Amino acid sequence: MGDNYDLLMTNQIFRAALFDMDDTLIDRRSAYDEVYRVFYDNHEVIHSSTSWEDALAYFWTLSASNATNARTAIIEIQKKWLGVPGDPESHYKFYFENMVKFVQVLPGAMEFADWMNEAGVNWGIVTNGDQVQHTKAEKTGIGKKTPFVLASQLFGVDKPAPEVFMEAVRLLGVDGLDTEEVLFVGDNPYTDILGAHGVGMKTAWVRMGREYPNDAPAPDYEIDHVEELKGMLA
Repeated sequence: MGDNYDLLMTNQIFRAALFDMDDTLIDRRSAYDEVYRVFYDNHEVIHSSTSWEDALAYFWTLSASNATNARTAIIEIQKKWLGVPGDPESHYKFYFENMVKFVQVLPGAMEFADWMNEAGVNWGIVTNGDQVQHTKAEKTGIGKKTPFVLASQLFGVDKPAPEVFMEAVRLLGVDGLDTEEVLFVGDNPYTDILGAHGVGMKTAWVRMGREYPNDAPAPDYEIDHVEELKGMLA
């Protein structure tokens, strides 16, 4: 289950790093709470019958491993609370308009990005999603720091498919770079860690207070914050 020693003491130095965006560099978790607080307050059929705490716990069941399909989420919500209006496209629009409104960079992530740029680290962002991911990167400011944001649906295939990881390696633009010289950092065991391992990259999993699941390949490292990686990227 990942290395348990202090990352600053490891002898492993990577030539490049790739990062997931949501809940790795930006705070999707807090924004998700805010999005569904708006949704809860807007629908009497929900807030008249269910406490906010219970409703939020349910909304999080729709985001397994920190991934959400906003189009299918409304279908499940309507099964639980009959009478909630909406359709997949309107809920997708509601979800991402509010996500962009509420999302912020994680504490320390901008400073870490500045450190990587000053240190000459080769890096970029690989995120599942569409143009909204670029909007989130711009809104939070992380898009101005990173050399590139590769949004999977604009490329044509989602993580964990190997093609999107290999496209990211190409975008790094490092001559002779082998995938085992790349560290992939992310919070989702089934898209980030599984996919990166599949192409031979080393991986660092962002815990976010969770235990790593038993049904996904173990990450090489477990961290609480990307700043812990400085000794491996310098």
